[in-house]
Amino acid sequence: MGLGSVRWVLVAYAAANAVLYSALLPLWEGFDEPFHFGYVQQLANGRGLVDLPEARLSNEVSDSLLCAPVSSTVKVNLPGAVTYERFFSWTPQRRARQRERENEIPHEGRWGESAIPNYEAHQAPLAYLVLAAPERLILWVALPRRVLLLRIVAALAGAALLGTGAAALCRELELGEPYRSIVLFCLFSWQMTWATLAHVANDWLAVPLAVWALVFTIRCAVGPTTANVIAASLLISAGLLTKAYFLALEPLVLAVCAVRGGWRGLGWHAGIVAVCAAPWYIRNQVLYGTLSGMQEARLGFGPGMVLGAVPHLWWPKIALDSSRFALWMGNNTFRPLSTKITGAVILTLAAGQLLWAVGRHKTAERVAAAYCGSWLLALAYAAALAHVATYGASSTPSPWYAQVLTAPLLALALLGAARRGRFVAAGLALLLGLVAVVTYVFRLIPIYGGMDGRGSVGMVANLYGARFGELVEKLGAAALGPVWLILGLTATVLVLAAFLEWQLIRQTLRASPSAPTLRRGPASL
Repeated sequence: MGLGSVRWVLVAYAAANAVLYSALLPLWEGFDEPFHFGYVQQLANGRGLVDLPEARLSNEVSDSLLCAPVSSTVKVNLPGAVTYERFFSWTPQRRARQRERENEIPHEGRWGESAIPNYEAHQAPLAYLVLAAPERLILWVALPRRVLLLRIVAALAGAALLGTGAAALCRELELGEPYRSIVLFCLFSWQMTWATLAHVANDWLAVPLAVWALVFTIRCAVGPTTANVIAASLLISAGLLTKAYFLALEPLVLAVCAVRGGWRGLGWHAGIVAVCAAPWYIRNQVLYGTLSGMQEARLGFGPGMVLGAVPHLWWPKIALDSSRFALWMGNNTFRPLSTKITGAVILTLAAGQLLWAVGRHKTAERVAAAYCGSWLLALAYAAALAHVATYGASSTPSPWYAQVLTAPLLALALLGAARRGRFVAAGLALLLGLVAVVTYVFRLIPIYGGMDGRGSVGMVANLYGARFGELVEKLGAAALGPVWLILGLTATVLVLAAFLEWQLIRQTLRASPSAPTLRRGPASL
């Protein structure tokens, strides 16, 4: 099969994963999803941007929190919710009645306000505005189906933007085939990609925008035309209007536009950001006394306190835990993959990074490395902030933040593998395909089918065998989508993953190493 056909299979693979993950997660199983959805609904209802102390979830969302099962961790914050353990201990008839309650919540409740504050209402609005349009168009549809449709819209749009952005990044890094396709396969097999994109929130837009901002920052560095400066400035502005963590990337974009574009580049960049994004952050400063509007900053955990905690943290453990959670963390059940699988992926990815680090690098690679370095510093700050804000209970940044790094780290690792170690590329493809299989077959479906997700191979085989009828009933009661769709898409994903692994590994082992080339002239830094 040619590379053109492989690309179409990759598109099908990404789409199948997007819909499958959206359908498999129970209602509100996405990270902070009811509060993100509440923001979307607030905008769809025409209430506009509400000051955070006044923002409330609707009665519709509030009622649903008493119907959907949740993990024991989430129940700490939602005392009235039903845990998975209790939900799956009920009779099938009682589970069916509970599911009917979800579907029968009156949609008129969307117009009334509950007493539950919406702590996500401070977020930048762009991603929520995009989702508000379909939410308003289908307002008569039952809440679970609306959430499922919004998840699918977000996941498919996010996957399309992220996939095209990653492919463009590979072109800027001059990464050829089959390594470019391996980057996309690994990115779409990286399960935290879907945990980040396939729920109602702002990450579905933020992560792809970060990759596209990197692409055009590289283009500014290599060819600092006015068009490239404007494009990079518009993208970072869109990012700043999507999520406050783009404040960590703005200094790099500003520096490249100023250094490579001169005074003209600096003027264009400053003007665009000032007009498009600055008003939102001025609003944050006026309302909350902080640019980001983040809850921790509003509570007084400022940079001085955070930086003061840095010397007291055990950074090796934080780095290891963060890397493990960045691959997958079990959604709100917080049950990551085994240390053997995650360790193998981390070591293989690190091997590719080391292969890339050897030798000289082009301008595009230096910018990508600076981007990764900027984001790693931001993650370290987030880890210290978590430590301070939770009084030592947590010292890892939110794992969905790390997804901004997945595409560039994969691209640089595959660039190193293309030059000096094609077996590393084959190993990454093999391991990430395994991650996809294990996540769906041994974790997600068992967890939402009544098993705790930590059983042996024999227990899981028994679940799909003698207990298959029980699995279908429980999965149908808990998951947001229909069981036939979930099982059909799971089989599709597994077949496509096996096929892509075989094709990409075969092509990789046949390929000859590519020699690194350096641009000459003004494009080199």
